[in-house]
Amino acid sequence: MKVGVFSDAIGGDSPEIVAERTRAAGVEVVQLRTTWPGLDLLECAADRSRVRRAYEGVGIGVAALAAYCNLLEPDPERRSRIHERIERLIRLAPELGTDLIVTETGTLNTDDNWADHPRNRTADAWADLVEVTGRLARLCEQQGLRLAYEPYVNTVLHSAPAARRLADEVASPALYFVLDAAGLMTPETLPANREITAAACALLGDRLALAHADDLRYENGSARWLPLGWGDLDAGAVFAGLVGIGFDGALIVEHLKESLVPEALAFCRERLAQVEGGG
Repeated sequence: MKVGVFSDAIGGDSPEIVAERTRAAGVEVVQLRTTWPGLDLLECAADRSRVRRAYEGVGIGVAALAAYCNLLEPDPERRSRIHERIERLIRLAPELGTDLIVTETGTLNTDDNWADHPRNRTADAWADLVEVTGRLARLCEQQGLRLAYEPYVNTVLHSAPAARRLADEVASPALYFVLDAAGLMTPETLPANREITAAACALLGDRLALAHADDLRYENGSARWLPLGWGDLDAGAVFAGLVGIGFDGALIVEHLKESLVPEALAFCRERLAQVEGGG
């Protein structure tokens, strides 16, 4: 299991400097953001090639392309633009060195892409998700790529059981998921996080393409996002769950300052070694 970060966790004035600093921090893989100062990865092939070559030059792999968007945006015009963008990113992903595109499913909340809405749990919202997913998954099949959804409690794909249901209904070999244990917890369910994490791994083990090492702490009802091991999750349950299903994808640490990257990666590697060694 390779451990890494989102590409924007490390700063620098050019892709080459970012890549060098990322390698120096001990990063093996990145989940690539599409926003780079001074570059246009959507419109410029030379910029895409430059970023890919920068990482390849220092031996860092691009585990996935971060294409997060609200696929279920209620406004028709905005939804059309969002779908055009993700479809373009799907086609461009190989130029950026990856076959994995990651997004959330979205919410019917018009003010915040990560906020819940009462209609998120309706049959209409689910049917819409199945239709959109089927179309994007077919495009990925045609391109030889994988589409990974990140379940999150405030979206239509709010849980691991919902993800399993979606995989069964869409039945596409291109559809995968991201294990983000922190995103599966509410203030009410956080005390049962160990059991929820274990169940998610068991349900989605054959469909997990990526994992996130993040954590959270609820303060006055609001989530404070942290790297795994810094919050209230049982970090051991995350590592044990991934090792238990034989997960061999990338583990991406989130929500950390650049100065904390080496420490966070060391924590993940040490805990993984303990679990793999039976400790």
